[in-house]
Amino acid sequence: MVATAYDINSPEEQPVALPSAPLVTIDTNIVLQPPLTRRGTGPGIIIFLPDNQKLGFSTGEKPLDPEPVQKWAEEGFAVVAITAANSVEASLKNAVNALLSLEEVDIKDKFGIIVYDPTIFDVVASSLGADSRLVSLTNYGSSSTSITSVPTLLHLITGSSKSASENFTTHIYPASSPYFVLPQVTEYDPGSAALAHSRTLAFLRKCLGGPFFDIEAIWEEHTYFEFEVRSVAKTMGTMVAEPYVNHIPTMAGGIGRKNLTAFYRDHFIFANPADATLQVVSRTVGSDRVVDEFVYHITHDRTVDWLLPGVPPTGKRLAVPMLAVVNVRGDRLYNEHIWWDQATALLQAGVLPTHVPYPAPSGSGTLRLPVAGVECANMLVDESKGKSNEMFGSDWGVQKK
Repeated sequence: MVATAYDINSPEEQPVALPSAPLVTIDTNIVLQPPLTRRGTGPGIIIFLPDNQKLGFSTGEKPLDPEPVQKWAEEGFAVVAITAANSVEASLKNAVNALLSLEEVDIKDKFGIIVYDPTIFDVVASSLGADSRLVSLTNYGSSSTSITSVPTLLHLITGSSKSASENFTTHIYPASSPYFVLPQVTEYDPGSAALAHSRTLAFLRKCLGGPFFDIEAIWEEHTYFEFEVRSVAKTMGTMVAEPYVNHIPTMAGGIGRKNLTAFYRDHFIFANPADATLQVVSRTVGSDRVVDEFVYHITHDRTVDWLLPGVPPTGKRLAVPMLAVVNVRGDRLYNEHIWWDQATALLQAGVLPTHVPYPAPSGSGTLRLPVAGVECANMLVDESKGKSNEMFGSDWGVQKK
């Protein structure tokens, strides 16, 4: 029987352990982080991080975005992080040996390199020939005249020039600092950082042959625990250590595991009516995102906090077109952005008037609001079940009394 309220003693609400693997110190400035996924294995990458003295640390609220070591481990990579390398070539040798000796590394003949410190990029690029297993190079921050023997991805800041080298793929971002992807610095740019990360992920997978996950199945597992099993613990078990959800029209959700758990427990999973269903209309699957068009069907027999907060139950049937953009990191969800037209939800619930008072040129009048009801959901599902451009007619807009 599907749960109708949260019960901490229910078998469905027992805590789900997060992936855990201890950080290993290789040298004074080198650490190794095994993959932080449910799968537990993956290819290896080596990242060069800048000396903290080069960075201006933010004193504001810490972003949810984790620092590179954890983030790439959550994507399914074994990560060797080298900070302030004194000898790049020696550090690379130590890093490769560490990856070769790690049981969780499932691809031993290909490793990728990411450079977060643009001041050493040329030195790193010139050191690749020492080991044929170093098969890709990514650089954040500045352009280079180096010629590399491996596929190279450059994430450059405003004012940079693109390289003409055939091995280079270049993207330019509206950022002013080469450290724009590091969440702990004042110059952190979350939008550009997210886009650059997705591009690097796709690049690494192509060069290294993985890791690949069925992110569509991961998303469906998540919604299964939300809407069918109705388990807070199992829903949160499908998400990374610090996830977030944002329902854009009502700004409902939770930022971070503690807040999101409380949201699911108190305002979402058991707030959905018993007959709630998701009718998927289309799905687009990318390297790390699933985008769903769907219709959310319910009988409004209770206050649905996240959809119509504070609106008492009306007993009306609602069919609300929605859009979900779901970011999957490795084999778990990182975030969900959910959109819908709040006006049609309010109209279908019977709490938004079709007409409102409006001063007409010749006296008082009314304005018929350009809002559609259930017909907009019907037309999304089947384009033949509606008429385009009806709101352009004289029956809409300002009406004289």
